[in-house]
Amino acid sequence: MNNLVDQIVLFGDSITQFSFNADLHGWGAYIADAYQRKFDVMNRGFSGYNTDWALPILRQLLPTTEDQKKSKNRISLITIFFGANDAALPFAYQHVPITRYTENLSEMFNMIQNPNSMFYNPDTKIILITQPPVNEVQWKKRCEDNGDRMNRTAEVAKAYAEAAREIAGQHQIPVCDLWTELMQIAGGEAVAVNGKEEIVEVTSKTCYAEEKDYKRDLSEFLLDGLHLNSNGNKLLAQVLLKTIETHYPELAAEAVDLHLPAWRDVPQTNYEETLQYKTSN
Repeated sequence: MNNLVDQIVLFGDSITQFSFNADLHGWGAYIADAYQRKFDVMNRGFSGYNTDWALPILRQLLPTTEDQKKSKNRISLITIFFGANDAALPFAYQHVPITRYTENLSEMFNMIQNPNSMFYNPDTKIILITQPPVNEVQWKKRCEDNGDRMNRTAEVAKAYAEAAREIAGQHQIPVCDLWTELMQIAGGEAVAVNGKEEIVEVTSKTCYAEEKDYKRDLSEFLLDGLHLNSNGNKLLAQVLLKTIETHYPELAAEAVDLHLPAWRDVPQTNYEETLQYKTSN
């Protein structure tokens, strides 16, 4: 099948892979629904993967500058959502030291942003998604049930989320800050603000969540202390759509035209020209 529709690519670990899960009302499915007949939403999530392993994959997924000239479509937006596995404790197989984690994220950004990159594409927008907080009570139970050592902590997850925000800021890349959103919902926990720990109040100015979600326990949004349940998926979808609307208004779902007209707008005769896809090239 010819691919004539521009793409939104969801690139990440298991939280992305599971984002089309029907039972969990996956966040990727929400995004795909919002962009029906506007963008193809591509799930490129890899359960268990970290940023070390993500780099060679991204080099295969991104079209080169030469390929871009030949293609009838393009990647209009890519979300980069890694950290949950990188932030595993040092004894864990998936662990990536925090310095290398940020270097890997920077390399991903540069693949797209750097004019000297063979994958350079100024038309591709990027959004970084921070990992969710770890609910240690839930995660400890999962580890015990699987016969594993406790391999993730809330403190380390916080450090990796903060590092991800910082490196994204250096590249002027918008952040869909899932970590902060969930911590605010959980009651205004301490988060890093300008390098200092402060209590973040839950207000509509800093949190995209609905008021009814405030002051709820993290377990109401996390399936096992790390992965998202239905509530968490809905929240992430809401925050991501709002992030797109805020930072890339031209890509907001309401702002993007259908590739083909609504059926009532198709003329009864001479409709061939009307039914031609709008392509990037």
